[in-house]
Amino acid sequence: AQLTMQKATIVPPGGQIATLKLASFSLQAGSACGIIGAAGSGKSTLALAAMGVLPLANGTVQLGGTALAAYDTDNLGQYIGYLPQEMQLLPGTVAENITRYQADAPQDLLFAAARNAGAFDMITQLPKGFDTDVRQLSGGQAQRIGLARALFGDPVLLVLDEPNSNLDNEGVAALNAAVRRFKRKGNTVLIIAHRPAAIQECDTLMVIESGQITAFGPKEDILRKMVKNHADISTLPAGGSAPHGV
Repeated sequence: AQLTMQKATIVPPGGQIATLKLASFSLQAGSACGIIGAAGSGKSTLALAAMGVLPLANGTVQLGGTALAAYDTDNLGQYIGYLPQEMQLLPGTVAENITRYQADAPQDLLFAAARNAGAFDMITQLPKGFDTDVRQLSGGQAQRIGLARALFGDPVLLVLDEPNSNLDNEGVAALNAAVRRFKRKGNTVLIIAHRPAAIQECDTLMVIESGQITAFGPKEDILRKMVKNHADISTLPAGGSAPHGV
């Protein structure tokens, strides 16, 4: 589904300074966009705004041509998959976490999410399989379950916040395969990235500085521009400051 943001501005509750300022962009269905910038630049704020988690002071966000504000709050969650940087599983079983506690969740959707996260074989080898208590999982296993939860039900928008930080090599391969599959299905992916490896499957890149989108376009064009900027900076006299990169 197409994701469009028009002059979106976010001011934290009780605050006066906007953490996202007049952000505008449009992502076509079937594309993956990497969001890069320094720590505290507003990357996660933009992603949360794209999911309708943070209320806008001004502007609009549309998913599939419909404003997020027009979606029923209970239904919006089924269209969006989210893997936060500080991923936490909820008390319960592997199955309950993947299905987001939907008691009547179809088993085929549960198995599909596990397979798409590259976690099916890992889960079936656990002491009680999908009924295993998540407290028995290692950190790497829990991260894979978090990825399966984000993929459950084939959401049309997938938001991944620094997904490579806690995944092992097999998990990263499964993640990249999942992003490719999402794009083929015409879904949209946002990836907040600090490492170049995280943007491997991205078609476009967005650069955020101090809550503002300062660059947006095809990945190779943005990377070429950033490299050129770094080259220009390197010729400055002592005291010049380099821009923040990926």
